[in-house]
Amino acid sequence: MVEPGAAIDRTAILTLRRRVRFHDGRPYDARCSNVAAALEAQFGWKRRFGRLRLLDARVCWQHCWNQLADGRILDATADQFESRWLGHIVVLEASDPHAKAYQPAPPGWTFSLREQEAAIELDAVRDDAREHVAAMSCTSWMGAARQALTLMTGWSLPDDLVDYAARALRVHSFLNRSMTSGDLDGLLTVYEGEHATAARGRPWMSSEYAAVLE
Repeated sequence: MVEPGAAIDRTAILTLRRRVRFHDGRPYDARCSNVAAALEAQFGWKRRFGRLRLLDARVCWQHCWNQLADGRILDATADQFESRWLGHIVVLEASDPHAKAYQPAPPGWTFSLREQEAAIELDAVRDDAREHVAAMSCTSWMGAARQALTLMTGWSLPDDLVDYAARALRVHSFLNRSMTSGDLDGLLTVYEGEHATAARGRPWMSSEYAAVLE
């Protein structure tokens, strides 16, 4: 397999992306995982999975991209984010500050919350730890959710997203159940998708299908 160095054949990438998207038949889905897997198979660029923080501070909670042997990031399905990210196909040097927005394979967490008088007790355990690594008292469910999301991502996030996470954590607490960061990732993926659709006024459609319909 050949590492192309400074040159990226964008035409070849677009051709492969088009083939994958039409094969999968999902016009409203960027197919980031399948496109990244196809690029890995064809060019040897490692597929990565994780989260992406966009320019407007929103988050794509489940995203795939590729990493080249020289450390560069290649995001072949960045078109799905439109003006909220850096272009149709994004290539970033490892030293580029925007590369830090890609958070590959973040560690998992398990959160347990209890409401006690005027405080919310948050216990957080990282999956790769043998003991509790965070235990704190918060003054509100919003505060507890913000702490949980900060542990998960290290990012400051919009209030509406924090509020949604707080509601989910409160329901699990009421049911006396812990909640994993994977659980939150899944719920927040749906929430952010609905938020983006509402802001856009319509569902996103991949450019390959949009061109056919024009």
